[in-house]
Amino acid sequence: MQENVASESGRGTVPTGRSSSLVPFLFGVAQRPELPGTVLTRLLGDFGLTEAAARALLLRMRQEGKLESVRRGRGVGYRLTGEYGRRFDRIRQGAGDPQPTWTGSFHALVYRVPESRRAFRDGLRRAAVHLGYGLLQQGVLVNLQDRSGELDLLAEPPEDVRVFVARLEMSEPDAARAALLAWDLDDLADLYAGHVRTLDAAVRAQPTPPEPGPETLRRYAELLRAPMVDTLRAPRLPATLLPPDWPLPALWQAIQRLQQVFAGPSVAYVAGQVDAATP
Repeated sequence: MQENVASESGRGTVPTGRSSSLVPFLFGVAQRPELPGTVLTRLLGDFGLTEAAARALLLRMRQEGKLESVRRGRGVGYRLTGEYGRRFDRIRQGAGDPQPTWTGSFHALVYRVPESRRAFRDGLRRAAVHLGYGLLQQGVLVNLQDRSGELDLLAEPPEDVRVFVARLEMSEPDAARAALLAWDLDDLADLYAGHVRTLDAAVRAQPTPPEPGPETLRRYAELLRAPMVDTLRAPRLPATLLPPDWPLPALWQAIQRLQQVFAGPSVAYVAGQVDAATP
């Protein structure tokens, strides 16, 4: 679902709890690994955040390990880090990420977690999904690669938790059926197809680039953030394990068409804000 970033008055507003996704979006538009805190605060203001709210957001993201701060003279610069930094890098790779080949087996994490450790179980599942795992069934996570070493929760699990690293050998047809379940590929395909329709409708309604400014930046964010974040849900699977007419390539093409209209003026506006803050 796309997020509403426009109020009746025309000034952007962001629902509470969702504004943190604006920060990596702004880094992407700025095309810079680091942004001054004053610039981030000013740009977040274009989306309806007060200066105090913007500063509180940046502080919270830093405390959560999503941002790191760097002292620059009398000011502070920010960089994406942790999971946000990794997700940002994955989005930038985008459609250029090569598809793997089916080798005959999935890597699997088989776990048994008592109900009293629900928080651990949910945290493990969430962290694994961020690393590209799919949930084949309760207690079984699968991936093409063994990324168990990147799961910090497995370093010192509770004594009553059991986690086993295994390989699940399958024929290619069985692997395709397993992938459909593990990553909810049918639902994901419907989601991507819906994004394609929305983006193409926006381009038809605005076939030429608008003027640089906060309204253009807000509209770009409204259209682009949800599809870009949802591309992270796509597993890196061989084409033979994906459903017929898998719409992710079409979504990347629709994103490119949208960028041809909105990216230029949005980049120009953000660059102007950065230049104005640079001594």
